[in-house]
Amino acid sequence: MSEEHRNVACVLCRYQHRRHDGSCEFGQYFASNRSIEFENACKLFGLANLLRLMRSVEASERQVMADSILIEGNMWSNDPIHGALGHVLTLNNQIQSVQRELQIVNTMLAQCPLHTTSHVANTAVGDVAGSSHTGQSSVVPSLEKEDAAQENDDEVKRKNKRKH
Repeated sequence: MSEEHRNVACVLCRYQHRRHDGSCEFGQYFASNRSIEFENACKLFGLANLLRLMRSVEASERQVMADSILIEGNMWSNDPIHGALGHVLTLNNQIQSVQRELQIVNTMLAQCPLHTTSHVANTAVGDVAGSSHTGQSSVVPSLEKEDAAQENDDEVKRKNKRKH
């Protein structure tokens, strides 16, 4: 770390109106570019409680604690009535809304194949009842009948054209 970077006062030292030096215990966790977030956290927790919270966790977990404190301070600054709970409730409402929408779409999708499947199944049931072949797909004879009917219709149309 360069000497110039070390002399830039951290937010904690600026807030306490102290000169920032190497003995700053929590300066590395509260960067100087997060001053507004730090002020919000100090308004919420108070400086003494903030420092007590930071000292209560192990050194390996302090960055996570500092980030959590700053986020919580911002949440309360943005929503002084509900804080983070308001944000959680908003997200839950959005999730429920999207789930309802997904359920509606799934219901609509489920109805589309049912219509075409039921039509094929109805014609297939008639074919199976009259079919003497076991183990054969009932859709194939149905399609053959439809093709034969289409050919008959085309032949009738050709004959009618010749008459006119």
